[in-house]
Amino acid sequence: MADKTIAFGASAAFGAVTGWEEQNTSDSTANARAVALNSEGEEAAATLHDEKQDVSATYKCVSDTNTIPATIGAIVNALNLTSIAINTVEGDYATMTLAGHNHTENAHEAVPALHQVAHAITLAACFGVTDFTGDSAGTNDSCIASSITISCEHTDQNDGAGDHLVGENHGGKIEIKSTYCGDHTVVATGYDVTVTSSTDENTGFIKKEVTAVKKLTLA
Repeated sequence: MADKTIAFGASAAFGAVTGWEEQNTSDSTANARAVALNSEGEEAAATLHDEKQDVSATYKCVSDTNTIPATIGAIVNALNLTSIAINTVEGDYATMTLAGHNHTENAHEAVPALHQVAHAITLAACFGVTDFTGDSAGTNDSCIASSITISCEHTDQNDGAGDHLVGENHGGKIEIKSTYCGDHTVVATGYDVTVTSSTDENTGFIKKEVTAVKKLTLA
């Protein structure tokens, strides 16, 4: 008996991204379900409404010549892109996770545009660590891991029938977390340093972790 005709591989939910290969995708569509009960507490009627698609896709960087979706809050392959998360570590290739959504009723579209903003973040190299704070390494330290999340909040409003009516992006921000081997002093221009912590152990080198946040103004 022949194999079933079933698609194999990642689905490229956000489309092709230069310099990246898609690794996996989570694509779910959910409906709210309203129920009316009878006098004995049994279901007498039910209606599905507010159908929404949520998508998350993870990519592996394969080239120093790469692109990151430039604008948070934009429509990318028919999805409202609300999160870009990039992770780099020593001795491995960078990964990127994109997340977004859309609706069956009154879907978000490129025109009229939702609030959005370009972030200007780039990935220096596909392999190894990119210190997203933009800081220079000191003499006695090295950045061994750095991650960045570019995101915005999103608020939707349903209509009288409980289906999507309108939505808007807001509350954009960039959050960076970098780990250094050594006692590194980070000065991230334009960022608020929210956490600085040091870890040590009797058989390891002292490490410092810094978390910094910067707001993005969507328009």
